[in-house]
Amino acid sequence: MAGGGSGPIKAPHVPPVYRFAATALGASMWFFLMYRARKDGPALLGWKHPWDH
Repeated sequence: MAGGGSGPIKAPHVPPVYRFAATALGASMWFFLMYRARKDGPALLGWKHPWDH
């Protein structure tokens, strides 16, 4: 390994509220993406025309 460091990189301490907020925002983003993929996925992938509801 290049550099010859003395050990693993230590991450700074993050307050729990920021970790919770980051997890909540990340989860809501994925839930929204999966919801939209379920609704618009076939039209986006070309399996169905958007006007053929």
